[in-house]
Formats: sequence, structure tokens, C-alpha cells
Amino acid sequence: MSDRTCLIVMYHYVRDTTATSFPDIRALPPQLLAQQLDWLQQHYTVIDQAALEAAACGHAPLPPDAALLTFDDGLVDHYRTVFPLLRARGLRGTFFIAEDACAPAPRLLAVHKVHFLLAYLGAEAFGRAVLRACEAIGLPRTGSREVLGRDHWDDGGVRAIKHLVSYELPFDAADRILDDLFAGHIGDAAAFARELYLAPAMIREMAAAGMAFGHHTRTHRMLARLTAAEQDAELRGGVAWIRGMTGQETVSFCYPWGGPQTYTRDTLRILRESGYSVAFNTVRRRMQPEDQRYELPRIDTRDLPPYTASEPAPAPAFSAEEA
Repeated sequence: MSDRTCLIVMYHYVRDTTATSFPDIRALPPQLLAQQLDWLQQHYTVIDQAALEAAACGHAPLPPDAALLTFDDGLVDHYRTVFPLLRARGLRGTFFIAEDACAPAPRLLAVHKVHFLLAYLGAEAFGRAVLRACEAIGLPRTGSREVLGRDHWDDGGVRAIKHLVSYELPFDAADRILDDLFAGHIGDAAAFARELYLAPAMIREMAAAGMAFGHHTRTHRMLARLTAAEQDAELRGGVAWIRGMTGQETVSFCYPWGGPQTYTRDTLRILRESGYSVAFNTVRRRMQPEDQRYELPRIDTRDLPPYTASEPAPAPAFSAEEA
């Protein structure tokens, strides 16, 4: 096994949804996270972000059977549930945060409006509401195209409405529709955001305890849909923002949605120019020696025990450098 091979695991919501107003949010229950950490510690050496970066940049080898834990979206779950579990086990994780979500006055990201509206209304009702809103503003539905890295656990109806809102509709139209639906069905988005995301004080506390933080763009827009200048605005300030809160020397990056067709060669160029250390996508396989350091693959928690018997079959390699 190569000394640069690493199993990089991706997590999002970690919560007991039965104790919330949104039991249909797809989340990892805390007890299953504990079981998965047991399994990982039995079969892997769980490393920290610094060790991963040193290996990805060719500066130092990794231990055999290395694994890295990563957590996306800056959710308060990561402070209330994940942080105590990791600290009790002497483990460290890498947490990816978006600027709008984790600001002193946070804004609810469109991706999370979609998640909670789906959980509240169901895919069929939410889909009908979005299509009615599109018709009301004279916006025809555009043609879809396949996007690598889409969520393979969603059923067809959920995939279709997520694709329409996130991949097809103009951003301003999607924002307007989601704002109206969220206000009408769930309530005040600003108040919801204050309860959903990590506050700056939480981030500082976690960083002081050895947790690493990476950038997840400013607004969680899909980068491939943006011009180079718009991508620059999403990415350029992230290193300084993370350093200012945490004191970290290096800052990594994680692509929203993460499929290799959700970013471009311009994205990779801006990441290099901006000084990010490494970047992670969602290609479902282990990190290999030949992987570019701005396209490191990750697999989802549901690809591993206790959900499955073993790791998934490797996905084919793909690089935006070659697109």
C-alpha cells in the first residue's frame, strides 16, 4: 500500500432527527457516528489535516491505513455532537465552513433551505411548489444534464427537484423562490440560520482544541456555474478569513456539491493562486499517490460500516484539469 493512500470520510448532519421538528432530514445519528469511529479506529490510523497535507504535497509519508475525518457545511451539530466525541477519543477532524453561514450575522444557505423544505413538505409537494413559482415568474424549466458526483442515495423525485433548484434555475430566481417558500412554510430564515450553523466563538474553541477548519466558499454556490471573476469572489478571501478566526498556518478547501463537474480549471487556478493547501471533491474512492492535491477524493459516511460491510468499489478518476 502506498504511503500516500488515505481513506477520507465525509460527514454532514450528525443529529438525532427524531428529537427535532424535521425528522426526515437525512442525518447520521450520534450513536452510529460512535460505532463508525469504533470501526475506523480498529481498522485505520486516524490522522489530522496537517499529516494529510504533508503527504498530499509530497513532504512526508502517511502511516499505513490512514484515514481523515471531514465535516461539511459548518453545522452546529459539529460543535454539540461531533466535537465532544472526537475530543474524548483524542481524534481531530477537518471542518469546512462557508462565510455567509458562519458569520456573526449568518445567512441561511440555499442548499439548506432545500434540505429543510424537502424534509417539511416532501419531494412531491416541494417540487410542485417550485414549478408553480417558476411558472408564476415566467421562467421555463431548462433541460437537465448529468452531473457527476450527485447524491446516489436520493430517489428520483428528490434528485429531480434538487437538480432543478441547484443546477438549472438562475441563482436569483432560485433564491427568490426558496426565500418565499421557506418564509411561508417554516419561518424566519435569519433566526433559523442562527440555530443551524457554527458561531465564530464555537469555531475558535474547536480550533484551540486542535480541530482544523477549511473554506467552503462564501455562499455555497456551484462554482462551475460562475464566471472566473465570480469564482474569484467566492474563493479569494477564504484563506485570510479562516486564518483570522483560527490562527491556522494552512487552509484547505472543499467544493460545494463536490462532483468533478461542479468546478472548473479556473477554480483550480484560483485555489492555487489564493494559497489553499489542498482541496477535496466527492469522487468515491481512496486518495491515491497520483491524485492532484486540489482534487482529493472522499467517500460518504454511508459508504462505510455500520451502513455497509466494507468500503465501496473505487470510482473512476476524473480531473477538471483534463476537462
